Amino acid sequence: MAAASVEVHKPVRALRIFLQPLAVAMGLALAARAAVHIYAIPSASMAPTLQAGDRIVVTPYRGIDPQRGDVIVFRAPVSADELMVKRIAGTPGDVVEAGAGRTVIVPAGCYFVLGDNRQDSFDSRNWGVLPRDFIVGRARLILWSSVAATQDRLFRPIH
Repeated sequence: MAAASVEVHKPVRALRIFLQPLAVAMGLALAARAAVHIYAIPSASMAPTLQAGDRIVVTPYRGIDPQRGDVIVFRAPVSADELMVKRIAGTPGDVVEAGAGRTVIVPAGCYFVLGDNRQDSFDSRNWGVLPRDFIVGRARLILWSSVAATQDRLFRPIH
């Protein structure tokens, strides 16, 4: 009788040896996916910092506020299903030159964002300040570029 009991537990043990690492790997993958997002850059509005075709790693802001100079990913104010990438040029309370002699005082809970390629960027100069709730996260790293010929864009921090 004891031998039969051992025989029953062998398949359960073998199944557990297979499923346990798989479950741990799936859990870690889901946690990583929640903490880090990867996005593709569609345009040249952030050149030379980011090129069209770059794949970037973005992390959400947790417990800290976005700062002037951060490169951020956000939902477009004119089309909520579109994501954009720009640099924060003004934080709440800042007075910002908005072009054509206009100045803007950035209200609480909002940011003034600009593309690094000022001549080819649709940004806060066109549609105004960006509400904090629209920000997805901070661009941290260029993983790779599908169009850049040089290797210097691989795993490069974004400043």
